[in-house]
Amino acid sequence: MARTVVRVSPLAPTLDKRRCNGPISFIHAPGRATRITAKAICNQPVWTIFITATIEQWQPVVVSSRALSKGTILGDSDIYLKEYDTKSLSSAYFTNPGELIGREVKRSLASNQIISPTLVEKRLLIRKGDLVYIEARKGTMTVRMTGTAEQDGSLGEQISVINSRSGKQVHGYVKSQGVVSVNGQ
Repeated sequence: MARTVVRVSPLAPTLDKRRCNGPISFIHAPGRATRITAKAICNQPVWTIFITATIEQWQPVVVSSRALSKGTILGDSDIYLKEYDTKSLSSAYFTNPGELIGREVKRSLASNQIISPTLVEKRLLIRKGDLVYIEARKGTMTVRMTGTAEQDGSLGEQISVINSRSGKQVHGYVKSQGVVSVNGQ
């Protein structure tokens, strides 16, 4: 949940004593800018003034809890949430730590560094050409056969595999290192 802070710049001394005998309407163009100009309109008596303000949008962002080297697989203790003004951030960021658990660090990270999507990648559990187990379950019975992965896959991703015995292509979800389940995740 974001917390928005609006700071209105002081009015010129000649404008701050104006009265309005009804509601004042405010119009501004929405955008990502941190500094805005809004038009204030009064209908009785008729007047219009322009007001400038700064807008901050504070929300928790995922950051590294310590320095992390390239190749680190992220776990709970490697990340935490820290509040930032997201309107002032220039790159993408994560707000859900769960999205990062199990991902691999692509470049070394400093302690307290905001983790952007360009700094992490999904950890591949299966690579194209790997010999894998194709697992099918029905009730309490599980059948395993071998196959060859036709594409790379991360946990939960659907990939295609060639069944070694039948030569047919099947689609399954990456369950663990070297295991594809045709029954779903």
